[in-house]
Amino acid sequence: MNRIRIHIFFLIVILAGGIQAQNPRSVFTDRPGDSAAVYFTPEYFPIKPDGSTDVSDALQEALNTAKHKESGCGILFVPEGVYKLSKTIYIPSGVRLIGYGTKRPVFVLGKNSPGFQEVTHETNKGKYLFWFISGNYRSERPVSDANAGTFYSSLLNADIRIEDGNPNASGIRAHFAQHCSISNVTIHVGKGRAGIVDAGNHLENVSVFGGEYGIDTDKSAPGWPIMLLNSYFEGQRKSAILTNEGGLTIVRMKVKNVPVAVEIKENAPDRLFMEDCIFENVKRTGLILTDAGNAATQINLRGIQCKNVPVFSLERSTNEQVSGKGKAYQITRFTYGFNANSLEDIPQIVREAEIVPIESIIPLDVGDTPMLPTMNHWVNIRDLGAKGDGFSDDTEIFREAIKKYTNIYIPQGWYVVKDPLVLEPNTNIIGLHPGTTILLTLGGNPAFSGFGAPQAQLTTLKGGTNIVCGIFLNADAYNYRAVNCKWMAGEGSYLYDVKFSGHDKNRFFYNGQSAANPLEKPMPVTPETHDLITRAWDNQHWSLWITNGGGGTFRDLWTANEYSSAGLYVSHTETPGRIYGMSLEHHLRNEAIFRNVANWKIYDFQFEVEAEGVDTQPLDLIDCRNLTFANFYSYRVSRMLKSYPSAIRTWNCKDIEFLNLHNYAHARVKFTSNASLYDVNSRHEARRWELARLQLTGKEKRKYSLNNEIGKAEIIVTGFEFIDGLTKDSQGNIYFCEYRIRRIYKLDIKSGQVTSIADFPWNAVALTCDTQDNLIVVTKYISQPGYKNDDTRNDNQPLFGWRGSGGLWGFTYVPKLYSIRPENADDSFQVLPLVDMSQVQKPQKVCYLANRTITQNEYYGGRKPTHCFVAPDGVTIIPYYEDLFRCSSIVEAVPGETIYTLDEYHQRVIHSETDAQGFLQHSHVFANGGDRSVVTDQTGNVYVANGDISIFDSTSKPIGTIEVPERPTSLLISGDKLYITAISSLYQVRLK
Repeated sequence: MNRIRIHIFFLIVILAGGIQAQNPRSVFTDRPGDSAAVYFTPEYFPIKPDGSTDVSDALQEALNTAKHKESGCGILFVPEGVYKLSKTIYIPSGVRLIGYGTKRPVFVLGKNSPGFQEVTHETNKGKYLFWFISGNYRSERPVSDANAGTFYSSLLNADIRIEDGNPNASGIRAHFAQHCSISNVTIHVGKGRAGIVDAGNHLENVSVFGGEYGIDTDKSAPGWPIMLLNSYFEGQRKSAILTNEGGLTIVRMKVKNVPVAVEIKENAPDRLFMEDCIFENVKRTGLILTDAGNAATQINLRGIQCKNVPVFSLERSTNEQVSGKGKAYQITRFTYGFNANSLEDIPQIVREAEIVPIESIIPLDVGDTPMLPTMNHWVNIRDLGAKGDGFSDDTEIFREAIKKYTNIYIPQGWYVVKDPLVLEPNTNIIGLHPGTTILLTLGGNPAFSGFGAPQAQLTTLKGGTNIVCGIFLNADAYNYRAVNCKWMAGEGSYLYDVKFSGHDKNRFFYNGQSAANPLEKPMPVTPETHDLITRAWDNQHWSLWITNGGGGTFRDLWTANEYSSAGLYVSHTETPGRIYGMSLEHHLRNEAIFRNVANWKIYDFQFEVEAEGVDTQPLDLIDCRNLTFANFYSYRVSRMLKSYPSAIRTWNCKDIEFLNLHNYAHARVKFTSNASLYDVNSRHEARRWELARLQLTGKEKRKYSLNNEIGKAEIIVTGFEFIDGLTKDSQGNIYFCEYRIRRIYKLDIKSGQVTSIADFPWNAVALTCDTQDNLIVVTKYISQPGYKNDDTRNDNQPLFGWRGSGGLWGFTYVPKLYSIRPENADDSFQVLPLVDMSQVQKPQKVCYLANRTITQNEYYGGRKPTHCFVAPDGVTIIPYYEDLFRCSSIVEAVPGETIYTLDEYHQRVIHSETDAQGFLQHSHVFANGGDRSVVTDQTGNVYVANGDISIFDSTSKPIGTIEVPERPTSLLISGDKLYITAISSLYQVRLK
């Protein structure tokens, strides 16, 4: 691609008629232009792709060269041809071997190649033709197998053929981890042993012919499930797949002419999920199962069509079998293992099979994973002038390309993009290596910095048909408003092979100079290892945000980003969505959040909660319905210091199904999440760590009913770290917040259900509502490094760290306020302006701190605030005090009426009046005692949080005490109930 090819026409080729016996179509028909890549051509290596010249040594040299070309990762492009091999080829970590041409290149193991005949201890699974390894390959030292730290390695768009005389040859050993894959590969094993051995991460559009086994695998290197998508197996002599704790997630597989389709090794528990598969001419049995009594045995099958399969499954230990029904039939549902039909059920081991006869086999539909557009419709971003050097600004080149071209190819490089990129509805972004193809927004970038609504690096429009693949979206360390990707494209869109993360310390500085600020000198350490690690981490919004009707297919994604609040956030969509393999790691509050989502299927969903995420909630499901999770793995590392309440937390959900649920921790089992699932409102838990099937119906009743006994505190919901900030809207709905965890919650007064409504990167201190029911949130704000508290650039401070006169980083805290609409907080975020109090002549509502640590003069000397925040309604104000971010709740006053506040330092209740402008006047001590919150009822009684709750009448006479199991943090009266936040729980007390 040495010239710009301008084509508006867009073509997607789908595998017509479903998965075929062979699909040799080349995905990359032309040579991709990439100056950072290595090309396996006679121009650079002494080779002939004629099928008779041995190229083994040259191919190994080429792969080694690619390893050292680009920061330990790289691409080796191999043109079409037939390449003879005679020895094992080692693919170094981070290297992708990608074929191109009108036909895929074919690698052939020649007849009777030395070493591929004998079975030894080292070759008991075969001698491998291609072996993915860890690190570099050096002939003088032992080979290190690929492991849990082997990322990005891949074999794409190339075929393998093993010729006769190699009975112990296996095509590929692929014991690798995230963003490693085998894709668009056909393997002819012939009389050899196996196609793929010890697989890992992601296998897609793979066909295997012959051999004893198509796949022979133990568990993947990191212990994650293995995604097998759109595959074909034919003619294996023993079984298409042999698995030993492989954790295979198989969708759309066809198996033909074999004795056994899938065999689980003897005495080996496994987690196997299969959906939309075809077994044809399977002589012995479709499945061989084992270890039935082990809780780790989890088998779930859906929609398996069978033709000429007389026995569908055989249980090895008991010899029990499930017979077919006629010549052609379908397994609509098969469950084997511990099952719970609701959260109220006690899990029991089941062996359930639902079988229906069918007239004929229906071809498998792979339309949700379309092929890339043909390459003659691609345009190379480098041909348009992009530098990709990590320092030049490529923003305008990308913007112009998006306007003019449909298919934009991005070669390897670091592309600095300083402003948001919004794709057209049909724009496709094509990269080929997410480890080396980076769209970078440098830290401290004005478009993504400061206090405000989420701002995405890359956005797709609602209803789009976009394809985005093979890139790394990087928002660096400090960009408070950053979202890596906001996805609103429709059901036909496709996002795959994409990495999401933040700051990379190797690229921060170049020749002692900062890419973001030429005047800045490099720090001796990078921000995330500085004294305030939490300052750098968890300062951005979500990595991948799918919202506003967004949907489509999401495949082989990886987000390991301490800087974002969550790796995945799906919100406000009923558009069908499918996730085929996603790894989420290292986030500090949530790995994934689903809010108001329906009609999604999530396959091969894996979490790794690291030590910095000791309080991370792996999965939050909020107001969701009709979701299915298949092969769900939640893992906490051995470095944890404590357990966590639940791997999955649900709020007001229904029809949620988990198929193969694995909740675990290595080495320190006691720090596994306590429950696999906790439902907040019913307070039911699924405590088993291993479940073949768990159903949340949404009809579960409260485990502990509310009795509404007068004067008695009862828990509505519990399980929080520290909640306060109670307020209500005009409908009587209750709101409260969780400061360090930065979440905001709502109690719907009609349904009695509590839900989580917002999750932004700022500490929520207290809440109030304006006259139009906009929810106002008070935050404790600290400016980004290099910025002032008003979010303007401070040129006297660097962007990434500072020890100034104000202490470490030279910062101070200030209150900042924003408003949201509770029904959709994400799209209604508004920053409240701070104005002079004199500009608001006739406020209708004035909101003061309920509690302050102040001098006597603040209340009794009549000192008045000079500024106030103005709510969206224009008539609600919040007077500015520098300690506004310290309060536990807000008290609302109507001008001319009485208001009660607390002097928490002197432990006094203060009675005040408000004048027409909202200023406090005539303040005096009402009663002694009180620390965090004070409210009044309709009769004038005053309720004061003071360890428990002290009650005074309107004359300040003590008239009673309400005992609370925990120390109250904020109070609110609505109707005939007193609501109490008390550290971990929300309580109610019926007053009359």
